[in-house]
Amino acid sequence: MNLDQLTPLFPGLVAAAFTVSVFSYLLGDNPLYRIAVHVFIGVAAAYAAIVAFQSVLIPRGEVLLGTVPGLPGDWAPFALQVVPWVLGAFILLKVSKRFASAGNFALAFLVGVGAALAVGGAITGTIFPQVYASWINPFKSTNPVRGLFDLVVILVATSAVLMYFFYTGKAQPDGSGERFRFMVPMAWIGQGFLAVGLATLYAGALAASLALFIERIGFLITTGQALLAAAGF
Repeated sequence: MNLDQLTPLFPGLVAAAFTVSVFSYLLGDNPLYRIAVHVFIGVAAAYAAIVAFQSVLIPRGEVLLGTVPGLPGDWAPFALQVVPWVLGAFILLKVSKRFASAGNFALAFLVGVGAALAVGGAITGTIFPQVYASWINPFKSTNPVRGLFDLVVILVATSAVLMYFFYTGKAQPDGSGERFRFMVPMAWIGQGFLAVGLATLYAGALAASLALFIERIGFLITTGQALLAAAGF
């Protein structure tokens, strides 16, 4: 066996071993699969901690020290920079049962800001551009009839799906609810469009999974061939 050829293959062999360990789950839960999962979680957690330390804590600490009053910072930028550190300190108190309640307001602030950013981003980055594209792009088509047809389909599909999630209706004697009659056909149509949309998303996810699976199989074959070549076969 040629060690000069085998040494560069060591990282690939480790990756191939973990790949086979993960694939072993197809035969059922086993120690090899558990070891691979534990290693993956540990490495991911360590990598996230290192990135947070090097890309967030150290740079933010340097900025904080640069804004300390008299160094030669001012109180306004110093207060702005010290707030995240104070909130972070209170969140760290959540690890203690005795002082966990002290971190509730910091956690609530974090969740509230995150939710606000997510909603704002969804509205300005997704809903508005899609509404604009739905109205404008069909009219840019070289075939006006095709553009008008696309616009009608988009409007009907969007309205029907929204109608499907509109649960207001009449209360029945047994306590259940019933949609208004004029909403029932639109709800059925919306359910059909929703099924088509979910099926499309599932097909895309399945295609991506198959592509990753094929790539891993190709990687195993390539690594095996390189190992055989290093062994002199």
